[in-house]
Amino acid sequence: MDHVGEGAVTVLPAAALGAVLALVLLPTPRWGLAVTAGLVATLLALLAFPARAALLRDRPRLAGGWRRVIGELALLAVTAVAVAEVRRRGVGHPDRGTDPLLVAAPLLLAVVGGLLLARIEPVLLGRLAALAGRGRGLVGFLGLARSSRDGSGRRRPSVLPLLALLIAVTATGFGATLLDSVDRGRLAAARVATGGDIAVSVPAYATLPEPFLKAAGDLPGARGATAVRVDPRALFVGAAPNSYTKVTLVVAEPTAYAEIARTLGAGEFDPAKLAGAPGGPDTPVPALFSRALADRLSAGPPTVHLSTASDLRTTVAGIVTATPALPEPELPFVVVPSGPAVERLPELGRWNAWLAVGDGLDPGRVRSLLRERGLEEPTGLAKVIADEAAAAGKGSHGLPPGYAVGSSREYAAQLADDPLQQAAGRLFWYAAPATAGFAVLAVLLTLLRAAPDRTAVLARLRTMGLRPRQGLALIVAEALPRTLVAAAGGGLVATAAAVLLGPAFDVSTLVGAEVGGALGPAVLPVLLPTAGLALVACLGVVLETLVAGRRQIATELRAGES
Repeated sequence: MDHVGEGAVTVLPAAALGAVLALVLLPTPRWGLAVTAGLVATLLALLAFPARAALLRDRPRLAGGWRRVIGELALLAVTAVAVAEVRRRGVGHPDRGTDPLLVAAPLLLAVVGGLLLARIEPVLLGRLAALAGRGRGLVGFLGLARSSRDGSGRRRPSVLPLLALLIAVTATGFGATLLDSVDRGRLAAARVATGGDIAVSVPAYATLPEPFLKAAGDLPGARGATAVRVDPRALFVGAAPNSYTKVTLVVAEPTAYAEIARTLGAGEFDPAKLAGAPGGPDTPVPALFSRALADRLSAGPPTVHLSTASDLRTTVAGIVTATPALPEPELPFVVVPSGPAVERLPELGRWNAWLAVGDGLDPGRVRSLLRERGLEEPTGLAKVIADEAAAAGKGSHGLPPGYAVGSSREYAAQLADDPLQQAAGRLFWYAAPATAGFAVLAVLLTLLRAAPDRTAVLARLRTMGLRPRQGLALIVAEALPRTLVAAAGGGLVATAAAVLLGPAFDVSTLVGAEVGGALGPAVLPVLLPTAGLALVACLGVVLETLVAGRRQIATELRAGES
């Protein structure tokens, strides 16, 4: 009962505060399940220590070293099985419901990384202390020597503070990597759906004039831009008898279009393959064909019958799986270079789309240019249809119906405007400060646990001429190495978790579109939370030293060692 009473002093207030914060920050009409989960967690925390004490009271114990080794090897085996199972089954699929491995595997990797670091850290700090001992300064050597032991002077320091900080850094770094992969996947999906960072399309009766194309190509930030002719009603006529297929014909300048395809990762190709030689109307034009048409090319060079009743002979320059001008990769398409194609059939120079990639492209500026230099007045039946569409309010952004300027940045913002994605982001930003607070608390409690022994040592050194500033530096030198080592280890474990578990993650649910991509490791998302948590922990150590260090030393000097 004594153990239960001691635990209740800290567990019950913390549990009550956590339940209140959960209900306030994440309100839900079904709060009964949340309260039940909180009660279960409270009982586990309250009864864990008494249960352990009761189980170990009369049990024979193994030798101390072997008991720890056996436990660590068992945990390593469980972690290996969990990682292998996650990689085999995959996680993140909406039809599978809650998967415990999704939560357990990263945490198990963090625990194993912490135990491994606990084995390495005393040896590493001991070597650093030996190197510091060869110098002239005393503070660095004493701080590193005491950091490689715990407060009572034993060889191995306590593992729990190191483990708490490493788990906090690992969880934060892994979560930041996941959110970064979601952001990159969302931008990639938006680019593919748009056809670039900016895509301009016009109605069937209109074409894009040369003044607009020149002004749009000169916009700042346009890394690759090209006018495009898209004919969705073309017909693929193969050399074999009765080989007819409806295709989309894309006419574009090869170099700029290849840059757009490379940026989007959709149908990358070498623009030199589309370099056609001058010729007459019957000279074949090099063309890229979709995968759906690959089986029909073996019979001989095909012909593309245009919606204008003209024919364009082609020769096979390559096979691609997708193309930027056509977001649906499953539809058959043919891509030909603009120069040779327009030379043979001048009507292919009537551009009805414009694509561009570049980080600084402003869709508002492109819309302004289109209103100023790119609009064409319809006539006849097209004018009647356009007037009816305008009366129905089908235009957008001040453009007539049929004219559109797509932006990957705006489309990505629409994908991100989803309750599931926003809740995942908020949950991460709520959890990251909480884990950081627990980690800093563990570090500070370790300092307080070692405070009596450290104060006695500093009092003795003060009588030997150690200045107050040097005493404070000694406290910092004792606490900071372990903090920095734990933060660096947590960053490495977070990166390893992304490498090991990344191929099993499907981030399409969080992206809001089918991306087919997995969680990939990245340096910056891991580095920022690692440096931030290390800085917070270091500031906590420094503040504790400045607030309590002087007072403890003065008290020890006045009272002696009694």
